[in-house]
Amino acid sequence: MGQIVGIAIVWFIIEMLLWYLLAQFMSGWWVFMWFIIAAVIGVSLMRKGMAALNPMAQQMKAGGMMNPAMRPQESTMLKSVAMAAAGILLLIPGVLSDLLALLVVLPPVQKKLKDAANNYVMNNQQKMMEMMAKQMGGQMGGQNPFGGMGGQNPFGQQSQNPFGDVFKQHTTVDGTAKSVPKDVKKITKSANDE
Repeated sequence: MGQIVGIAIVWFIIEMLLWYLLAQFMSGWWVFMWFIIAAVIGVSLMRKGMAALNPMAQQMKAGGMMNPAMRPQESTMLKSVAMAAAGILLLIPGVLSDLLALLVVLPPVQKKLKDAANNYVMNNQQKMMEMMAKQMGGQMGGQNPFGGMGGQNPFGQQSQNPFGDVFKQHTTVDGTAKSVPKDVKKITKSANDE
């Protein structure tokens, strides 16, 4: 947390120096107009980026799982996330944030960021699984979600019944069977069809 605050303070100082230098070189009003125009463009980019991601987020919120048939292509998702991030960076008043927003929109930079994110996920997969297990109920106590099997098949041998003793009690059904005559009319129309 302290690192983030330190980076934010250094970032702010550099931005202020750049504002001052630009205001001396051009005019304070032109710098102000630049920030206003950048903010308007930033809001527009955020809306476009979120419009592509919003249906996916609503579907996951409603059903908990994304329908693979409704999932947009990876390139579309990448461009949408990049546009939203660029929009946020443009909303932050400053020259460096505007330059970063311009870089984020460029396709080669997007590819590099995607590759870096994939490498991060692959290198930290175990930590992410433990974090998800904690968020899903915390019942595992930091263990592997597959029972700490160390890379073995999680569906192999199970040491105990996953349902506990629920089905060991009251499993007898009392009653008698009765045969159904074959000449009974079949229901052809639902009661809701009236």
